[in-house]
Amino acid sequence: MKNVLFIGEINVDIMMGGLESFPVRDREIICSSFEITMGSSTAICACAYASLGGSASFMGLAGNDDYGDFMVKGLNEFGINTDLVRRTGSVKTGITLNLIYESTRTQVTYSGTIAEFSGDCIDFDALKGFDHIHIASPYLQKGFLDDVTAVLTFAHNENITTSLDPQWCSGESWTHLDEWLPLADYFFPNRDEALSLTKTSDPVRACAELARRTACPVVKAGNMGALIFLFGTVRTIPAFTVDIVDTTGAGDSFDAGFLYAVLEKGIGRDQAATFANAVAARSCRFIGGVNARSSFDDIQRFMGE
Repeated sequence: MKNVLFIGEINVDIMMGGLESFPVRDREIICSSFEITMGSSTAICACAYASLGGSASFMGLAGNDDYGDFMVKGLNEFGINTDLVRRTGSVKTGITLNLIYESTRTQVTYSGTIAEFSGDCIDFDALKGFDHIHIASPYLQKGFLDDVTAVLTFAHNENITTSLDPQWCSGESWTHLDEWLPLADYFFPNRDEALSLTKTSDPVRACAELARRTACPVVKAGNMGALIFLFGTVRTIPAFTVDIVDTTGAGDSFDAGFLYAVLEKGIGRDQAATFANAVAARSCRFIGGVNARSSFDDIQRFMGE
């Protein structure tokens, strides 16, 4: 079994679902559901990977508070090793408020430990024990942003494969990306991110452009499915159709499904994208990013249906 390290942000998600309308300025809106659950792109991906049956460890920063305890305990309950998670009393654990109206989601985030995490928290000798390193949301992690290149370079020199999910870059400057892309083995932008960072208006063209800059770009395109560059051309891997309850963490679940299929099952990238689409689709049947808890057998049954 491959040992996979997930490096990234730690925050809780506050889910307010079933809004009676889209949020309106200066107006109180009623929701029909409320839940506090595990958040963070990186943590959701790690939980999905562990649920599928993979060996996962986490590196990040949590506050010395109840939400920090909640996140560390939650990671442990998924079987994720948290020996490399550090705690701090200088800021609070990050929080993301999710306002869910029909199939749309508005998010408000308190950065806290997300922005506080930095390269000072990284033990590079500890990285040598892993077969793969996944990094997500670097642009939210202001203290870590300048250290991502060092981690990717170290992993490359140690023959450790890597993957990167950029998430959105506020201001769309996409700094450091020219350094990261040649070093990443797998790159997981969504459709809007791919269009922005390539300055194109067509996702197929964006995927082809990214293929000239990085080893394996996989563009997550929602209802369109996934775009992947294979044998000199961009292929569309169709999505699965489900009744959507909540899209929180669907892209992160996709990342986990793709990595599990490639690293643990050794299957081709097109089949891995199909499997990842299934993991993402099944996650949309549940409120919150981690509540699907999809095992490999769950996904096999889902695909059979």
